[in-house]
Amino acid sequence: MLLGLSILSWAFLGLTMTAEARPLAVRAAIAALNLVVGTLIVMRSRVRQHGSLTSCVAGIPALLTAGWALRVAPFAWPLAAQSLFFIGATLAIISFVYLGRCFAILPAVRGTVTRGPYRFVRHPAYLGELLMIFACCLAAQRALHLGPMLAAVPLVALRILAEERVISTNAAYVQYIGQVRWRLIPLVW
Repeated sequence: MLLGLSILSWAFLGLTMTAEARPLAVRAAIAALNLVVGTLIVMRSRVRQHGSLTSCVAGIPALLTAGWALRVAPFAWPLAAQSLFFIGATLAIISFVYLGRCFAILPAVRGTVTRGPYRFVRHPAYLGELLMIFACCLAAQRALHLGPMLAAVPLVALRILAEERVISTNAAYVQYIGQVRWRLIPLVW
């Protein structure tokens, strides 16, 4: 509950703080993401089965790459990078809203969602997150700053595999895997 309330406060602070003058579209997208995540943490359903310590540890590095990507991004962003960030955040937000009370930060069984973007890929929120990370690297406009993206792809893949080991213990999720083949990108993986 306290984590959710803390993240909700980040939504407000992200928009009102002017010390970090990132473009408004980026700050608004981050604030909206924090608002949704904070709300879902407060409202989420009880865990039916927790992930193992190994699965939780496997998911944490992927979470950190987003922060790293924001650190390498400059305060002035090209319009293309702002647009890509906004699209990625919108996909993540829509995915989280469809997850609703099944939302979790670390691997756990809370239920299976098969509606909305989950009809096309099993992890659309991670696809949105990768788009946001790529946008941060694109904004930096230097090959040296591709580090977060190069790290994020395998780390997100590791997180997906660790998460699926946990949630595949749920019969509804196993059935869902039969219906939606692709984890992240249709026709690729």
